[in-house]
Amino acid sequence: MAKQKRATDMALRSTPAPRKSTGPSVKLDEGLLPLARVFAPTKSFDAARAESELRDLMGELSKLRERNPFGNTVKLLALELGKKLDAEKLELGSIEDLIQHISAEAYEHRAERISRYLGEHDAKKNEERLRLVFRQAAGIEGKSRKAAKSFAQFRALLERELFGIVFTAHPTFSQSKPMMQALAELAIDRDVDGKKLSAKERNRLLAQARAVEHRPAEKLDLTYEHELSLLAIENTHRALRRAYEIAFEVAAELYPEDWQQLSPRLLTIASWVGYDLDGRSDIRWSDTLLKRLKVQVLQLERYRATVEELRAIYRQNRGNVDLIHLMDLIESRLAMAINEARDEMEVFRGGAQDQESWVEEVKRIAKRMHSGRDLRLIESVQLLELVERAMAMTEAPAALRKLLILRAELANHGLGLAHTHVRLNSVQIHNAIRNLIGMEAAPDDPAHKRSYMASVTKLAHDVKPVKINFASILAERTSAKRLFMLVAQMLKYIDATTPVRFLIAECETSLTLMAALYFARLFGVDHKVDISPLFETTKAFERGIRVIDECLQNPTFAAYVRKRGRLSIQTGFSDAGRHLGQTVAAISVEWLRLKLGELLKDRGFTDIELVVFDTHGESIGRGGHPEDFRARLEYVASPVSRHQFAVNGVRCKEEASFQGGDGYMYFVTPDMALASVTRILEYTLELPSHTTEADVAYKAEEDYIKETFITVRRFNERVMDDPAYATLLDTFGGNLLFVSGSRPIRRQQDGVEQRLNLTHPSQMRAIPHNGILQQMGLLANTVGGMGEAIVRDPERFQRVYKASPRLRRLLGMVEWALEFTDLEALKSYIDLYDPGQWLSRAAQVKDPDEAHGLRAVAEHLEHENVYNRLAKIYRVFQRDMMDLRDGLALVGLPKPKIDAEVRANLRVLHGIRIALIMRIFSLAIHVPDFSQQHNITREQLLTKIFHLEIDDAMRKLATIFPKVEETKFEGDFGEIATYVGDWTQTYEREHARIFQPIAGLYTLILRVSSGVTHTIGAMG
Repeated sequence: MAKQKRATDMALRSTPAPRKSTGPSVKLDEGLLPLARVFAPTKSFDAARAESELRDLMGELSKLRERNPFGNTVKLLALELGKKLDAEKLELGSIEDLIQHISAEAYEHRAERISRYLGEHDAKKNEERLRLVFRQAAGIEGKSRKAAKSFAQFRALLERELFGIVFTAHPTFSQSKPMMQALAELAIDRDVDGKKLSAKERNRLLAQARAVEHRPAEKLDLTYEHELSLLAIENTHRALRRAYEIAFEVAAELYPEDWQQLSPRLLTIASWVGYDLDGRSDIRWSDTLLKRLKVQVLQLERYRATVEELRAIYRQNRGNVDLIHLMDLIESRLAMAINEARDEMEVFRGGAQDQESWVEEVKRIAKRMHSGRDLRLIESVQLLELVERAMAMTEAPAALRKLLILRAELANHGLGLAHTHVRLNSVQIHNAIRNLIGMEAAPDDPAHKRSYMASVTKLAHDVKPVKINFASILAERTSAKRLFMLVAQMLKYIDATTPVRFLIAECETSLTLMAALYFARLFGVDHKVDISPLFETTKAFERGIRVIDECLQNPTFAAYVRKRGRLSIQTGFSDAGRHLGQTVAAISVEWLRLKLGELLKDRGFTDIELVVFDTHGESIGRGGHPEDFRARLEYVASPVSRHQFAVNGVRCKEEASFQGGDGYMYFVTPDMALASVTRILEYTLELPSHTTEADVAYKAEEDYIKETFITVRRFNERVMDDPAYATLLDTFGGNLLFVSGSRPIRRQQDGVEQRLNLTHPSQMRAIPHNGILQQMGLLANTVGGMGEAIVRDPERFQRVYKASPRLRRLLGMVEWALEFTDLEALKSYIDLYDPGQWLSRAAQVKDPDEAHGLRAVAEHLEHENVYNRLAKIYRVFQRDMMDLRDGLALVGLPKPKIDAEVRANLRVLHGIRIALIMRIFSLAIHVPDFSQQHNITREQLLTKIFHLEIDDAMRKLATIFPKVEETKFEGDFGEIATYVGDWTQTYEREHARIFQPIAGLYTLILRVSSGVTHTIGAMG
């Protein structure tokens, strides 16, 4: 009875409040709801004061380490919070307010960092900077008015595709759209319309951040992600159009006789949102086609709006009647194409409906598309010819400028708002080709790879294109062939002009590329498809140059490359970062680029264009340099490699990914997009020269530097293969994070009730992998191994670091990662699983019921037996971090990157979360026992709770212990019953005192994660 009372008393202090909002006085932006409280608020609680007191307490606790080297400041703070909660000196409602307050401050801090990251964000000033960039491109220095370069040189530069912006659907949608836009407005001090924020509006946005929950959108599906990507893409179009306008203004000033011949490209805009099938079976082919059609409709509507503006100018100027008729013709062509595409969208949107009736609809629309193909608008040249005719007839300067920009946009963007990048995995290509070449072993098996390559080469050389229709796609079971068929239909019915990029993830053999070429030729799309291997794995970096070389020496593939006029590759920083270490990933990409330039020169392919698409995330661990926009660009496409391309006579187009919500942030308002486009053009138009990074020390010490990064790589490879590291990642899995995308981040457990343990980090996607490390206070992907590398020869490191700008840039990522790395926080999370810690607490408490509960937690953890593995991997990182600390001290590092208060608040958040997890553990052991008829034991269910698989555990508990209405049968049954049966058992008490509090505490844990994400600046 005493034990039951203790559980009851504990639970009463954890009882959640009804999920009601606090009723904020601030006006919220559309789409935002006030914070739904989990626990009852505490009257007169001052969150700001509590925050300050906790920071001070953290400082006092840290001093104890001078007397007690075994002390842990973060853990002690968590224990202090737990004591205050138990003594009812602090309520969980107050903790909820404190988390909200610190998260809002972190949100404001994030806005300040974004502001610094972007650099200049005033639209007028960025326009002037673009004007300066274009004048410099003409060879003008200082105040000179005469161009040093001819118009032909100026035109050749501006009409190149210098850089590509690629929007991807990686699951980093950690904020809702309104909160993203508000964050952007705070960062650039401008609203969506470009108006400067008043002090009142700025304060409202900050008050709003304190009044709403910081979390992803409630409904987070592919449609939501696509809509958000389209917002970013449309803003990028507006920015690029403004860049075109300024380019024409500069050209008209400097080249008055020739400027109208200019048709600038500069940047391309691409997307794979809805087209990325790597590891996804939830995207139907009809979803992909639907989203491609929508991209077409939006772009055609943009063109139609321009035509309507032109028609208004002509009518206002009482212009040539033939011109007005020409505008009417263009408008009618656009309107017809838009209406057709909308009809087709309605059909393909219905792919989830009754299959039989939907197939009939597809059949109907397919017949219409085929019969009307000759009249369809599928070639941008059809519109370009009409625009050229209009230009020849136009005299009005304003109309002529609009026509010039329309011509440039049609030439660059074609008939879509974004270029199309489709993506799948090399395994999917191999599965499609396997039976055709009798491939029974791995494609790189030394005993078979030559015969496999010979077979697929013969197929690719001899293949005759086949005709397909939508029935072919409906019937096809192989994902790779189905995707090639879909590309064929896109080129046939949507846009026959603009090439499609075909990205292949985890490409490690030349056979993969040859197989892709075979399918491209089979379905008749090789003339418009750029096959692009992704080099990201350890094997891919080792073999990448050999893979390309083998393909270039293959006459069939070489002919394809020359026909396309370009060779496309993709480099990855995300998976490479976790397998090799982030700095090693960067240097590996640089080495690949340098070798590739030499290869193209040696093989005689300098007459083609090289496209290098660098894919990286926004976080430090996934390759997003947090210093500023220029550092971001230089980190993935180093100036020395760009210069070497020029030396070797290789024209290179750089591309970079902006992944998910965190990446879209830089384009979420028009002014932010203009700032981002300006930074990109400033970097790409500043062509590298012989003075680029004259790094004598780097060249002189190249062997030492290579050995340094080889040491880092080996450290990370050892860690990745250490079962203890998988245990660390599996401690909480992705359960510390809100679901942040439509692509699953948690491991699938189909048909399995109990928890499945992670056995190797490769079983987990890179984003949750990195996100978990961030949340636990260890940015291991970036800092790991550097200490071990430095300690080999500290004095030499000191000398080279001070003399080498390139080495300093690479290690800049390590410096930033250290700002958010906290070994005390990591040790506190690990110690949660130490049975000895819980037994020690049990020995110290005076209440026997509390001691019993703590011992029960220890007993369960003893049964799990994970602590020893966690402690082992902690020691690996601890030794490395000690070496790193001593090594960096030699060069005066690390230096603070963020404010001391921000870093202190991050530690406070860790302490709060650990206190909440401790409380969940203590509540969990009061879950009543139950029979095994539910296909899960009590111990297995407790294991789920101890690893924060709370949502699933709550669903199971609701089934095992249902809340049901008491069943009563009243009336006269002839005799009186005194027996009270089990039907009166409703388990209301267990739900109110155990299950609901656990769920409420877990909600607070997730909210802490949002505060951590804001502080670090990216989700995963």
